[in-house]
Amino acid sequence: MLISGSICNGDERKTMDELTEHQKQRMIEAGRAVLNMSHGIKNTLQAIGSGRDVMDEALDRSNIDVAKRTWGILKQNLERIEKLSLDMLKFSKDETLNLKPCHFNHLVESVVETMRPQAEQRQVTIITQTEAQLEATPLDAEKMRDVVINLLVNAIEAVEPNTGQILVQTELDKDGQQVVLRVNDNGKGIEKTDSIFEPFYSTKDNVGAGLGLTIAQKIVQKHGGTLCAQSLSDEGAVFTVCIPMNAEETA
Repeated sequence: MLISGSICNGDERKTMDELTEHQKQRMIEAGRAVLNMSHGIKNTLQAIGSGRDVMDEALDRSNIDVAKRTWGILKQNLERIEKLSLDMLKFSKDETLNLKPCHFNHLVESVVETMRPQAEQRQVTIITQTEAQLEATPLDAEKMRDVVINLLVNAIEAVEPNTGQILVQTELDKDGQQVVLRVNDNGKGIEKTDSIFEPFYSTKDNVGAGLGLTIAQKIVQKHGGTLCAQSLSDEGAVFTVCIPMNAEETA
């Protein structure tokens, strides 16, 4: 017998109640997502619209130099919308891991080289120090690349142009049971390290901001590991990833 849409069995009714609370939480998160997306996309589309007008005028006048500069701005804003869309997909999907032996140093070094042009645009220095003794570790390489990329993007945006420095380190923990990645920056630091992993929390007015660290933590936890942040005001921040050498996927 059903009463108010619930099953009149204690255990089953409790399950339905829990599902309802979960649905409420997802609705709240979805609402926050829509607000974040609409605000960010509106600002980005305005920038694209302005750039389009400048591009049209430059092409009409055959001013290739202005057109090239404007196209760079248009590309940047299109990439912002693309990142937001991809982040939303990654956040909403609960994918299983594809664990395979992975040389973590090679993965980290590859990501650093990929991100180096973005850092050089802001005249930010990235230094890499890797532990030579690291053995192949079972990881989902594609998803772990997302973790390293998000941490580096966060660090590049956190430091000041021209004086920014980022130190990327890999090592084994003292017991030899975990692979450790540290991304240390000399930015202004983080005021609320307990909030930065919450979905859509951000101190930056950027489209897509607010999901990168949430996605990174979700991936690390799926590997049975931890991602934490430490910071002192005006002394920068350090993000530390720890992954078990015998990583197994967790729920």
